[in-house]
Amino acid sequence: MTFFGSSHWLFSVKTFVAAMLALAVSFWLDLPRPYWALASVYIASQPLAGATMSKAVYRAAGTLIGAAGAVLMVPNLVDAPLVLALAMSIWSGFCLYLALLDRTPRGYVFMLAGYTAAIVGFPAVDAPSTVFDLALSRTEEILVGIACASLVSSLVFPRSVGAVVAERLDISLRHGRDAASDALDPQTSAPNDAHWLRLVTDVAEIETLAAHLSFDPAVERRSLDRIRRITPRMLMLFPVLSAISDRLAALADLGGASERVGALVERARAVVVGAEDSEKTTAELRRDLESAAAASADADWRALIEASLCQRIGELLDILFDCGELTKALADGSVQPAPLRLTVESRVARVRHLDHGAALHAAFALGCAIFACCLFWIATAWPEGSVAAMMGAIVGSLYASQDDPTPSIAGFAKWTIVATTIAGVYLFVILPRIHNFETLALALAPVYLAFGLLIASPQTFRIGLPLAIVTPTAMAVQELYSADAENFVNTSLAMSAGMALTAVTTALIRRAGAQWRARRYARANRDALVQAADPRAGNDVRLMGLMLDRLFLLAPIAHAVEGKLPDALRDLRTGLNILDARRSRNTLVGSRRRRIDALLKHLTRSFQIGAPAPSRAALHAIDRAMAMARNAGDARLLLALVGLRRCLFAAEPPPDQSLLEAKVA
Repeated sequence: MTFFGSSHWLFSVKTFVAAMLALAVSFWLDLPRPYWALASVYIASQPLAGATMSKAVYRAAGTLIGAAGAVLMVPNLVDAPLVLALAMSIWSGFCLYLALLDRTPRGYVFMLAGYTAAIVGFPAVDAPSTVFDLALSRTEEILVGIACASLVSSLVFPRSVGAVVAERLDISLRHGRDAASDALDPQTSAPNDAHWLRLVTDVAEIETLAAHLSFDPAVERRSLDRIRRITPRMLMLFPVLSAISDRLAALADLGGASERVGALVERARAVVVGAEDSEKTTAELRRDLESAAAASADADWRALIEASLCQRIGELLDILFDCGELTKALADGSVQPAPLRLTVESRVARVRHLDHGAALHAAFALGCAIFACCLFWIATAWPEGSVAAMMGAIVGSLYASQDDPTPSIAGFAKWTIVATTIAGVYLFVILPRIHNFETLALALAPVYLAFGLLIASPQTFRIGLPLAIVTPTAMAVQELYSADAENFVNTSLAMSAGMALTAVTTALIRRAGAQWRARRYARANRDALVQAADPRAGNDVRLMGLMLDRLFLLAPIAHAVEGKLPDALRDLRTGLNILDARRSRNTLVGSRRRRIDALLKHLTRSFQIGAPAPSRAALHAIDRAMAMARNAGDARLLLALVGLRRCLFAAEPPPDQSLLEAKVA
């Protein structure tokens, strides 16, 4: 059972006030469909002032683009219904394709442009000469709605995005410490998937909220820079914690860590959980970890694993320190963060993976669904068929980002039936007794306050959204009461028919789900590893950023793709170690440099053919490269090679000590 707190009630009341203001302004301006202004308030309103403002801007832009598209297509193609249907389907599909590639709140512009063309264009088919007037009035109604939503959100108890981002960061930092504590526990054989999922959810929420910061007048511009510096560090927790768990597992197979390293692990765990988090204690621990991580020339395999473990623990402490400092600075804008310890920017960049294949697949499914609705409309010559095509475009776009949108479309259809029932009660029972605006507002208050509460809570948002969109549309509130029972029933049936056709078409086309997406990410990561192993390739930080983002995308579907999340973590760690080895290679000359080149060629060949594991020749090349790095006294290169061997050949026995001690050039 969902509990609605004071913040939910405040949002609901503010949204209702904005909706009634929009309705009153629409009546005053004599707009033909004032109920669109009312619905737009509920679509645009967000609990945070900056989020409401950004969505308002994006909605206005999307509406203008979509309306322009309808004006261009309908008059020119109205005499060829199939061609018009195809053009509208392609338009909506292309706009959805752009929206899915964007993956930020800005993508709402493209999605809205897609289905706005359907909302404006399809009803104008019977009277194409009115399409411009329809587009203009639709735009005016939308602008009135979003203007009222923005005004009320900004003036009446505004809630700043910045404070919420700082709060979410603090919670995420605690979650990160929990995950670190779990990873540092020698009794834990593998990282807890719940930690990954929680951290991914945290970062997704933070990045989404941060996208609205520039629209919040209460937020200083330097806060944006601090957010941009926090998120890559939080994401780096994934490979670092995975590496720590891997090294502890390797030491367990070798009989356990030495007494010195075991004590360092316990001290690090105490610092992470806050039991011994003083500045002096942390500084001493960092010095001891740096000393232990300095691999010596006579170290055996176990000592090398311990050195690698201490190196990663040091990185973990640096990440947590940096995130803590930036979070404090964000919470209190007057505080300047201490100098950051980890130069994440030199290892990864926060870039987004563009899955063109998945976006095209979803766009094709949407286009087919809209075209199917249009064929049904043309074949039956049903006057309300335009409503079916319009609803198909709306629901197909709203849920296209999901691996399987069909259940969500079916849920939307279910609540649409509830919404049309509510609208029918109002239209034929309550509204005939309303004679002025004040009593209309009082009559609408109970259901619309309830809709606002449902939208305010993430648990019930998917219920509130269809109710808030469909109810005013089906009710079609006008300044002067009018009701047509036949038209109401036909419109309601057309809505259901459009959503049913969309659900069936989507289910038939989008059979490939999470497993298909995971395989695509795996292939993309293999391609990235090929580039990472190529000494001539550039923009290393972007390659690792893309792999990190794919891990970010894969984590929420981990339960549907068992085994894929560890694979993605291992690929990411492999890439980071390869790039570390490549950077060390740039300081080598002669035969030592050629030895690293030989290793990179073996790895490239293995990644290119897509082998389950690199060849034995690659394993031998890693061991020979480690011997060379020991002889050269290059601790950084040596630990990168240790990490690479653990990533690619964790199941292999330790390298022969005589091979490690071999005097190679």
